[in-house]
Amino acid sequence: MPYGPPGRPTPPPRKSGGGFLSTLIVIIIVVVVGGLVRYAVNTGFDGAIGPRPTTTYTPGSGEAPAATGDNPLVTDTDGTLVPASCDYAPWGTQVERARAFFESAAVCLEAAWKPVMERNSLPFEAPTLSVTASTAGITTPCTGSTSNFAAFYCPANKTIYMPISQLQTDYFRDNWIVYLSVFAHEYGHHIQAQSGILIKANSERRAAGVHSDRGLELSRRVELQANCFDGMFISSTSDGGSLTADQVGLATEDSYGRGDRVGDMRDHGSSENGGRWFENGLAHNLTSRCNTFTASASEVS
Repeated sequence: MPYGPPGRPTPPPRKSGGGFLSTLIVIIIVVVVGGLVRYAVNTGFDGAIGPRPTTTYTPGSGEAPAATGDNPLVTDTDGTLVPASCDYAPWGTQVERARAFFESAAVCLEAAWKPVMERNSLPFEAPTLSVTASTAGITTPCTGSTSNFAAFYCPANKTIYMPISQLQTDYFRDNWIVYLSVFAHEYGHHIQAQSGILIKANSERRAAGVHSDRGLELSRRVELQANCFDGMFISSTSDGGSLTADQVGLATEDSYGRGDRVGDMRDHGSSENGGRWFENGLAHNLTSRCNTFTASASEVS
């Protein structure tokens, strides 16, 4: 199924809305909770380095464990998003209509993820949502005052930024499933932050060097896990009757169109692996099947 209007070629592979490095890199250093946070163009986890873990996890304590592959969220073999019928507001490129759409999606995402977090004695706080026409004049703790960013999640203020101008609406038109999938990916980064996965990945990446082979591999593991969490949500809302088979097919095809391009920093993973991890979440709807931190190097290349 083509992404855009008939006769238009399939677009080249793209970073997801959460990409943290692309060919043109802008590095901004900000101070967040006593730690350094580094971001670049198209941020999401997405290059977040900091803050350092400061707590010891005790189940039921309300604190998140600083853990990745052995995090309770991904060692839970029954961690699934229960199918639900989501009442999505009509999509539109006008700010108010787009905001209403993403707000309705956020309600459904919270209903899907909160029980899984509670089941594993993990804290949950809904993210803040910022929907704007463009990136002009937007200042965030993660990007500073630069206007060169796409949709992304900023863990420093627990906010998902969805600038309409960066969603390729001229290409995808009213195929709102694509925008929903991008949003679900960014929400996946919020789940990583809430569960403690992001804190641990940040710490290890900082220790290894953010641009080292190990540092970039950690970034890919984070991004591909968010792809898998995205697939889980699309599966759950599809099973709940809110998406058609054609829409799920389009979201799946789109997942294979994102990833590292030639010349990019190897921070997101190949488009093939991006699609595979999305389909893994889609097919199984289990957090344990999204454990990218125990996957082989070739699965996160």
